[in-house]
Amino acid sequence: MKSLLLSISLILTTALSAQNINENYEKWTVKDEVINITGIDLSPDGKEVALVGGKMNAIYIYDYNQRKILREIPIARDYSGYNIQYSAKGNYLTLQERVVETSAKKSRKADFAIVDLNQEKVIHEFNKISDVKITPDEKQVITLENKKVTIRDLSSGNVLTDFKAEDATNALAVSPDGQQLAIVKKPSKKEVAMLVSRKMKKKAIKEAAKTKFLIAIYNKETQELESIVPEFYDNISLLFYMQNGEKLLSFNLAQNPYVNVALPKEDYRPSREGYVGRSTTQPDFKYSEDGKYFGIATIEMHPTVNIYKVETNAIVDSYNTKMRIWKNAKNKIYAGTNTSFVFLPDNNYVLIAYGNSLIKWRINK
Repeated sequence: MKSLLLSISLILTTALSAQNINENYEKWTVKDEVINITGIDLSPDGKEVALVGGKMNAIYIYDYNQRKILREIPIARDYSGYNIQYSAKGNYLTLQERVVETSAKKSRKADFAIVDLNQEKVIHEFNKISDVKITPDEKQVITLENKKVTIRDLSSGNVLTDFKAEDATNALAVSPDGQQLAIVKKPSKKEVAMLVSRKMKKKAIKEAAKTKFLIAIYNKETQELESIVPEFYDNISLLFYMQNGEKLLSFNLAQNPYVNVALPKEDYRPSREGYVGRSTTQPDFKYSEDGKYFGIATIEMHPTVNIYKVETNAIVDSYNTKMRIWKNAKNKIYAGTNTSFVFLPDNNYVLIAYGNSLIKWRINK
């Protein structure tokens, strides 16, 4: 079923890309400089966005209604750029270095940083590790490095506890209630055998153990393994709980990378949702606030944002960033290397960051 859904999505993506549906939008510059915004996230109150990127030496806290920079928080200039994410209550930002994925088998590592918005400075940096997440209560920061999960006090950085997550690889997520940790792992042969059909040959079981991945669910307080999500995955580079914990989303690296969806409230049963996102870095993907639409940044010759209707699992609109470079350069609008986006609170508009500009685009539903 999943392969069928992804094939259909791929066909629809190509068709919509050819139509180049970009009619209802506004575009303006954040700064009249050659910067490359690689990450955007909406504050929990919906009033502003945080912007970060290559050729920038600061994070911009930006009022998208008034179209002005409110604050600039200094960071080390980074030419490849970061992804950015607000913490649940909006007091912190997590920066994740954007790295190119070159293998569907080997886990990537990246640099991360935690920014305290009240102090307006970087308070923690983590170099070449697998993943970093802030807990929903904003009291702790959790890291995954070399199969070890470390839980630290967020304000001081002091280690509170740590434990080995057997065969863990490169992504973790914290449930919205803070009680569970989802961690990507390589499967043991025993685990593979438990999940596959009895008719599956031993050779196939052995191959799955080598090439596929699983998601393990741990109790955060006891650090005990609670369950294994009953699904085999390709190499997962991003893992997040979304929709108030009703869905666990993973970005899977494959010939055609895709997002897979499991249902935590139904014992992590795999759902029928599936979304294609052809990207060799870590793309943005998220739901609209009402949960009716899903967006993902991808590459369709040019950086593109595709919008799906969740109910039908079909693409309803697509924004392709193809632009007339010389014409836009006269207006001091410069091209970027990727798109980053957020749904705005009204569920009708998407705000896209591209190059040194922002694009307010009305979704054609």
